[in-house]
Amino acid sequence: MIARNVPLSPSHERYRADIQSLRGLAILLVLLHHAKLVPWLKAGYLGVDVFFVVSGFLITGIIQRGLLAGSFTFPGFYFRRAKRLLPAAYVTFVATVVAAPWFLTRPEMRDFLWQLAGAITFTGNIALWMQTGYFEGAAHLKPLLHVWSLSIEEQYYLLLPAALVFTPRRFWRIGVTGVTVASLALCLALVSVKPGATFYLLPTRAWELALGSMGVLVLQGSKAGVWLGRLFWPALAALVVLPFFPTGAPHPGLDAAIVCIATLAVILRNHPGANQRVVLRPMVWLGDISYSLYLVHWPLLAFAANAWVSPVPGRVRAAMVVLAVLLAWALHRWLEQPVRLAPWAPSRRLV
Repeated sequence: MIARNVPLSPSHERYRADIQSLRGLAILLVLLHHAKLVPWLKAGYLGVDVFFVVSGFLITGIIQRGLLAGSFTFPGFYFRRAKRLLPAAYVTFVATVVAAPWFLTRPEMRDFLWQLAGAITFTGNIALWMQTGYFEGAAHLKPLLHVWSLSIEEQYYLLLPAALVFTPRRFWRIGVTGVTVASLALCLALVSVKPGATFYLLPTRAWELALGSMGVLVLQGSKAGVWLGRLFWPALAALVVLPFFPTGAPHPGLDAAIVCIATLAVILRNHPGANQRVVLRPMVWLGDISYSLYLVHWPLLAFAANAWVSPVPGRVRAAMVVLAVLLAWALHRWLEQPVRLAPWAPSRRLV
């Protein structure tokens, strides 16, 4: 669901506290929405759309800088992605596998094995689309339901490097703009007709990631990008208010478009005071652990839902949120960061 390939240390020259804060806001919205702890938070799922734009912007920037510097290689790019993603993800998947037989029925275990295969191969969105819709009743019992968004991201990043490498640079702008417009048009055309497919599949969600790519390849440094950045405060207000007061349009649709454009406006503004704002530090910290928190929170909530025949008590859901934050911090501190910073190089022996 989330861009994870940029250094998180403030000492790094490309560190962006504003982007980390966007990640923190996004994971907070998703966490509170899934835990159902804030009844008036009606559209916390829009945090995923924030993640998509942030992810598209950051990874496209990494690829672009590598290509312009002549240092980009496919093995190097995908090795860094694997270092960043796989250890925390596979540890979470293994823990989920160990716990699943204690909570799931036999039919649910059959579905779970398909979810697991999709999670491991980053085709979880397809596996889940074939089982049920994200908003349908049984969805809250699936321990790996959340991997759909990570799968969409990785499918996009499987295609993006090749598209940029093998497309002449003079066509980058028109290419990414065309992808964005075509994907958005397909999304709007199908969202009311095929809501499950529209929600889960890359062709109808690529526009959100491609908006982030457009931020790098088209808007950054342009007059249009400067103009969009001037909408910083209205954009920030939209990101905070819309999850509580959505328009009611089918999702992904109008609300997702507003949130995605608002996210891009905040990123392009690159507010100079973000790194000095003490008030942002909690959000930056949440942004730092957002990938691990994304991974661990949903299995905990799903297993709790399976353990209670009646609705899960609020105190239990709150306890799962606290446990998720603690586990995410530990996973980030002792696995994500050490592996990401390890001075390894791609080699057959290591693989």
